[in-house]
Amino acid sequence: MINKIVYKNELIGLKITKIRKGTLPITDAKESLQIVTLNHPKGIILKAHMHIPKKRVTYQLQECIVIKKGRVLVTLYGSDKKQIKNLYLTQGQAFILFKGGVEIKMLANSEIFELKNGPFIEDKVLI
Repeated sequence: MINKIVYKNELIGLKITKIRKGTLPITDAKESLQIVTLNHPKGIILKAHMHIPKKRVTYQLQECIVIKKGRVLVTLYGSDKKQIKNLYLTQGQAFILFKGGVEIKMLANSEIFELKNGPFIEDKVLI
């Protein structure tokens, strides 16, 4: 299941709580961070492949957090820095931030993967 978070007609992010069967793109092709879910039975082989190097230009940092273990509270902020929503995430769930800001509070001992488009540039602004 995927829940869209929209604020002032702008897609802020997606909360992913369940992965459907198959190989499915989650993000729109125009987004900087591309997320695809994979849910296949034992024995399925996804063919070996490579990607041809191509120039990609992005202007918006996007990030995805995947909760490996624990429970967190994610507070979302719009591009105008106003708090817009609280989300609770637990093991196996993920959140993709497209725009705006985010605060993450650990509600239990937690292990999280955070993925971002790169290369890394120090551009963090506290809200």
